[in-house]
Amino acid sequence: MFKRSDNEIKELFIIAKTRTDIADMLEIDEKSLRYFLFVLRPENMYKSFFISKKNGGTRQIFAPSKKLRNIQRKLAYILNLMYKPKICAYGFIKNKTILGNALQHTKRAEILNIDLKDFFSQFHFGRVVGLLCSKPYSIGKEAATTIAQIACLNGILPQGAPTSPVLTNMLCVPLDNQLMQYAKKYRLVYTRYADDITFSSYNRCISDNIISKVGDKILLDDSLKKVLDKNSLIVNDEKITFRTKNLRQEVTGVIVNKFPNVKREYYKNIRALLHNCIQNGIYIEALKYIDKGYCKNRNIISFRSDPKKQPLIEEWYKSVLIGKIHFIKQIKGEHSFTFYSLALEANKVFSKNIFDLTYFNQMNEIINKNVFVLQSTDEMKQGSGFYVPGYGLFTSYHVTEDKDFYYLWQNDVKAVISPISADINQVSADKIIDYALYNIPIANVAALSMGNSSNLKIGDTVVIAGFPNYIKGDTITKEECKITGKTKLFGAPFYKVSGKIVHGASGGIVLNTNHQVVGIIKGGCSSEDEDNTSIKQGFVPIDLVISDLKAKSVL
Repeated sequence: MFKRSDNEIKELFIIAKTRTDIADMLEIDEKSLRYFLFVLRPENMYKSFFISKKNGGTRQIFAPSKKLRNIQRKLAYILNLMYKPKICAYGFIKNKTILGNALQHTKRAEILNIDLKDFFSQFHFGRVVGLLCSKPYSIGKEAATTIAQIACLNGILPQGAPTSPVLTNMLCVPLDNQLMQYAKKYRLVYTRYADDITFSSYNRCISDNIISKVGDKILLDDSLKKVLDKNSLIVNDEKITFRTKNLRQEVTGVIVNKFPNVKREYYKNIRALLHNCIQNGIYIEALKYIDKGYCKNRNIISFRSDPKKQPLIEEWYKSVLIGKIHFIKQIKGEHSFTFYSLALEANKVFSKNIFDLTYFNQMNEIINKNVFVLQSTDEMKQGSGFYVPGYGLFTSYHVTEDKDFYYLWQNDVKAVISPISADINQVSADKIIDYALYNIPIANVAALSMGNSSNLKIGDTVVIAGFPNYIKGDTITKEECKITGKTKLFGAPFYKVSGKIVHGASGGIVLNTNHQVVGIIKGGCSSEDEDNTSIKQGFVPIDLVISDLKAKSVL
């Protein structure tokens, strides 16, 4: 973009006094810049259009022409070199993301979200000039005025210009400083993602100090409103939300109650969009998406009525869907089966391996070949189990403790003709640890090894697989989870997980991201519909089982 190095550009910015200095810094001729500003005039170089908001209504976007956009992009690059973000700021900042913002507010007792109204339009020409003329920038007034002329439209920062995000962040430094001090006073965590302000606390600091309720309406304390008023920012009173840990807490669209997660509605929407592409074709669905006002690309909008532009529109819509799936991957993790199911569908829709699914293919082979349903001969009792070559069939002690006869089922076919029973082929078992090991030959299993569960820590990713509440025809339930805690259950070590474990999955497999066994599923709810947070849901660490087997000289 520039011939000069970043350090050389920063040195030029510091000493900038005139329009000529700004032209030199942008590496354009001063006469060309003057012609651009005073003859062509930036206000004549925008096209506006409306896009739909997520919660209804529309938002006006001002798209600069190619020539203006190129200059603004160069200017934005320079301004980003000069801007030193506060630790609380996340929006439009390199190496900072929505996920990073959400992580600051997970597992909190209370969360307060505040939306600033008409955010970009609150920052006018004079504020931009004043900012750049003051410390720490202290450039000349003519140079500051030139930057404001390039960046502003009709005296304000337009939403859609490349320069607006960084300038609003620079202008919000005083606000960030003041709100960080405010948060410290009340023992809160504060972050800002563009116009989204979030406070959170581990206790009742928010409800006791900075908000009050009148019916369903949330009112901000005068002390907080004073800080916002001082910075000439208007709160959108209709978008103030306060949530305790007993309700669904969100930060910039990410659920944060226990760990960052994506709203189920978002996932379902992507599945529906992919399904519609298969049913109706990518082009037809892209046109529908544009007609609903979701497109932010003015070129694509202009192509809407030109059939010859079909390939361009299809490629654009593909990029939209791929971006949504990447967002799922970013929030839920690269090993998430939620991401996998969407990525698999996208590869089919686009007839191209856009997403590398090698990891999931390997994980699926292990799970599909090595995980079984254990069902009693009278079909009244059921659990799960998994086979590890060199060891045998593992399950939970409580699944087969009645010493009844059980058969192994896989894909609705008996995997083993002879039944298993504690009196016939049990190698070892322990009621406290809650495991049982059976010596029974099973053909056509995948290679599978034991992992080191002693290295597991809170936040690690694991995959659990089993057959909850099995009914003939059910497939294996697989879920990527996070370890959320370590405790004891009936005297034995027990790892709690973020996923929901339902009766019947007990005895199922727990794998790490290296496809190794690290545990046996234990505990859970009686059904998918039950939401009892007091029930411990998790797994027995496999190292505990291996140690018991060695102590009994089984291994």
